Amino acid sequence: MEGLSDRQRSILEYIYGRYQEDGVLPSYREIGEAMGIRSTNGVSDHLKALERKGYVSRIGGGGKGALARAMALTDRSLIELGGALSAEPDFLDAEMVAVHVYGQVAAGAPVLSVEHREETLHVSSCMIPGAGRVFALRVRGESMIDDGILPGDYLFVRKQLTVPNGEIAVVMVEGECTVKRFFREGEQIRLQPANATMEPIYVRAADFKEVNVIGVVAGVYRRMH
Repeated sequence: MEGLSDRQRSILEYIYGRYQEDGVLPSYREIGEAMGIRSTNGVSDHLKALERKGYVSRIGGGGKGALARAMALTDRSLIELGGALSAEPDFLDAEMVAVHVYGQVAAGAPVLSVEHREETLHVSSCMIPGAGRVFALRVRGESMIDDGILPGDYLFVRKQLTVPNGEIAVVMVEGECTVKRFFREGEQIRLQPANATMEPIYVRAADFKEVNVIGVVAGVYRRMH
């Protein structure tokens, strides 16, 4: 990380660490508290320097209290920090990424919610196209077998709050987690299994608040034993 001062490197590592843990960047205030910088102007000066040196980029919106909406880590940050930090990085180098596994998701009736990190998979970045924070869940059940999702597979899930119609998504229904194809159909949501022997789950508009989208399935990983 040539050209960074010790303070700039520390700030960048803190931002990167928070991104790995939370999926968003910290606020100016949080950076200041963590780094012992009393004013948001002081934090802003360091971030401007990181921007000039190509480690963060401005994406518009937000303000000094909402860095996550105003700035983004560049590919340079993700690659260089992934190779430099001793902790588990999400980006090991330009070709490999680390994806954390957080438990099981049912591919049948909803049974489990996302819990604590259990292990980490190191896979090629080409297996996870697109951008955004990705985590993994293990599949239990057979309701998605016609889409090639089998019991014991790992799903790579891109964390987001909305789902285009027809996409495979991980959703919480009344506090329980399941993976299905997601359809909004007028006054209802249809969660469609990919197994001809199973019926879809329907959620009425009055019960939409009981359905929370966890993310969209970005890929499937299968270990061959």
